[in-house]
Amino acid sequence: MNFYETMEYIGSFPKLGEPVTSLNRFAALLQKFDNPQDRLQFIHVAGTNGKGSTVRMIAESLRRAGYVAGEFSSPYIREWSERIRINGVNIPRNTLIRIVEYVKPVFDMESTVYSQFELTTVIAFIYFASQKCDVVVLETGIGGLLDCTNVVKTTLISVITSISFDHTAILGDSITAIAEQKAGIIKPGSITVCYPDNPPEAERIILKTALQKKSEFIKPDLDKLKNIESGIQGSSFRYKHRDYELKMAGVHQVLNAVTAIETLESLRRLGFERIRYSVNYDGLKNAYLHSRLQIIHDKPLIILDGAHNPDGMRSLAAFVRKLCDSPKIARTVMIVGMREDKDYDTALAEICRYIDTAICVDGFMPGTVSAARLAKSFRRSRVASVSEAVRLAMAIAGTDGMIVIGGSLYLAEALNKYMDTEFKLIDMELNTEFR
Repeated sequence: MNFYETMEYIGSFPKLGEPVTSLNRFAALLQKFDNPQDRLQFIHVAGTNGKGSTVRMIAESLRRAGYVAGEFSSPYIREWSERIRINGVNIPRNTLIRIVEYVKPVFDMESTVYSQFELTTVIAFIYFASQKCDVVVLETGIGGLLDCTNVVKTTLISVITSISFDHTAILGDSITAIAEQKAGIIKPGSITVCYPDNPPEAERIILKTALQKKSEFIKPDLDKLKNIESGIQGSSFRYKHRDYELKMAGVHQVLNAVTAIETLESLRRLGFERIRYSVNYDGLKNAYLHSRLQIIHDKPLIILDGAHNPDGMRSLAAFVRKLCDSPKIARTVMIVGMREDKDYDTALAEICRYIDTAICVDGFMPGTVSAARLAKSFRRSRVASVSEAVRLAMAIAGTDGMIVIGGSLYLAEALNKYMDTEFKLIDMELNTEFR
């Protein structure tokens, strides 16, 4: 197989496989590969929002401490191999080809329809085990209790990030039901670290599950979080009398950071002695993730964010509102596209008041909301194709405006191939055409 054939094979698997009522099916599949996950130690991360950022902060700190740190996350923005990394480096193409060639005969003989995420998880476990990772920071796909990543037994720390409404058709339509699914990753005798600002009913479920599993429960102490400063270039704060800086912007990232700090400190107590304040400081300062309040252009200011549910859009709106108060921002344009399985009306209600004009798009993946339907959420809107959206938004914003791109991480992926070309063309034209 070559790389194109490998990616074609991975892409042939459906986004969703057969309905799952237990982990027995996936556990039996892994036995055919000699259970690579049992040769690894995990920090397992579940939650509605903030999983990817928290995983990145923890993994970057572990790398800087000198550990071989595996990192499993989703979705990808630029290329599929971003989902499986060791010490910040994507799985090499040749390695990916070899692993797919190894697993393909087994999958081809199976009568069960496995999902693309299940295939990806198998590939990741095999790769991490072959490279003898000291620890793997493992992000769940959807939920936790019945997520295929939950077959792992050697979890050192279970991390529960921010919990809110998302994937309600699968996880349930109450915060309690969603929290029960997320808390399903907690393992007996492990440590549980919980995001510090979850709804009370979610925290009660997490604490109850931790107590039942005899898992030590840790929540960051917000009384010891001081001096928070947040801007477009990142944030700074003081936690437990120590100063930290973040490259990732937004106050919500500060809360993700203190969750990561408590996780790293817990890991140190478990024997990872190279973890110390200086390492954590450098790790948090340099951790970076595409499409999380990412500044991708200067004039106009363009912010790319993967907010795709009400809670995520609320964090994006808070950041946009703060920037709107700046006299340097003359107008705000939003390129928005969302999926039908999201609560898009509630999500857009969080941000629409801060948007002067919306450019609404659809068709960037299966199951998107029609652009015309999204347009109804804004006082002034335009409908455009994905290929036209950046150019149209730049024309409306001019050099003194701001463009916000949000609604789905998959939208960021779809727009990515147009970004560089459009910026080069439009930068040359702005001075004459749009000023």
